[in-house]
Amino acid sequence: MHWLVVLALLLVPLPARAEDAPPRYAQAAMDGRVSAGSTATLVPFGSMTAIIVWRSAVAMDEGFALAKSSASTITVLPLVSCVAESGAKVVIGETGSFDNHYVVTVTSGPQAGCQGVVPIPNVRP
Repeated sequence: MHWLVVLALLLVPLPARAEDAPPRYAQAAMDGRVSAGSTATLVPFGSMTAIIVWRSAVAMDEGFALAKSSASTITVLPLVSCVAESGAKVVIGETGSFDNHYVVTVTSGPQAGCQGVVPIPNVRP
């Protein structure tokens, strides 16, 4: 009878606890991209002087299409979460499904607290 109790304890999975796992630290991925939880810096690319943080990946795609068609700023504005300054620090939430953007939270500068999506070229580890 005693061996049945021992066998049952061995077969029943125990829930994992966070304190049982070794500590994990956010770090840059091997390909130069940053991983979720990492702190990074916003940088301009092309002719940009500030970085647009878009409301979503769909909003970013729509915004780029509108910009290419020379749409007015008033048309693009509803798609924008905020405009962050170059050098602002962000925390990476996740990489976009097509690896073309990051979900970020701005943590420094006047736009601290702003959340949204930025293209990968706007982020440096």
